Amino acid sequence: MIKNLTVINLKANSHANPSKGDVFVLKTCQRTLIMGVGEAPFLHLRDNALREDVITDIFEGQDAYVFLLETICGLRSEVVAEYEVVGQFKDAYQEFLKTPERNTHVMSILEKLFQDNKKVRTDHLTEIGQLTYAGIARKLIHSAVNDGDVLVLGSGTLAEDLIKLLKKKHNVFISARNNERVAELSAAYGLEAIGWGDKDTYAKFPFIVNTIGANDVLFDDIFFSKFFGLNFLETLTQQMKLFIDLGSPSVIETNLTERDGVLRLEDIFRQSAKLNIEKMEKVNKAKNAILHLAQKRGTPILSSTPFDWEELHFAYSL
Repeated sequence: MIKNLTVINLKANSHANPSKGDVFVLKTCQRTLIMGVGEAPFLHLRDNALREDVITDIFEGQDAYVFLLETICGLRSEVVAEYEVVGQFKDAYQEFLKTPERNTHVMSILEKLFQDNKKVRTDHLTEIGQLTYAGIARKLIHSAVNDGDVLVLGSGTLAEDLIKLLKKKHNVFISARNNERVAELSAAYGLEAIGWGDKDTYAKFPFIVNTIGANDVLFDDIFFSKFFGLNFLETLTQQMKLFIDLGSPSVIETNLTERDGVLRLEDIFRQSAKLNIEKMEKVNKAKNAILHLAQKRGTPILSSTPFDWEELHFAYSL
């Protein structure tokens, strides 16, 4: 099944056009990867005129499957065993399924990948995967206060994960461009929505967590002067305020740092690094399990169809 599998790993935010069904494309804050059979990913590279200097790794066969499985299990993430990447894979897979000429071999490999991810996480990563980006953001907020209002910016998978975690102890508000999705999340979790771009209202919140990534600057020093107050030092002594930016590319432009109450993804990564030492024993066991599963997937199986009814049902239930 995976003998001719090819995966090209690109730097984060590398340009890649949507797949026509020949390859599977995943874009995250840490990488862009192109997966396909044989030469298809290389043809996709040429079609998109991608430069060689954005390629970080090329994997083939069993090595490619190991890389994919380690990636979806969060073992190649800065936050080890984080769950957000699973949602990113599922979202990208749903887009892949919409392509009229999708490659059934690629589809079958992805089916196996989702099944193997579930097994590895259940057997080895259940406990250590709890501190995801959302979990670390919550931990940072709780280090300042146990309750209070929090504004979540964005309406994607990461935003929903944050809402689920924060709702237990905080009054959570939401603001995003996608009004339909905002209404859906507001109804599902009992949230109050704030009009998109209403920065004067944003600035009144003690805690803001941004999940939006874009090439534009959305929050600059003018905003942060409002957020922290005119008398910055006095504000810090009166009320703890935090702005946590989980977006990639970052949408903030300021010289303020973690010490001032502005945290970026690299600060989250650093927080995770402190916890990763404790995780390594379980991570190593998970990697051994991944290698075993990749070897299993590399064993030829006689079949008249690329996937059975049970797997096809699994694909459309994601």
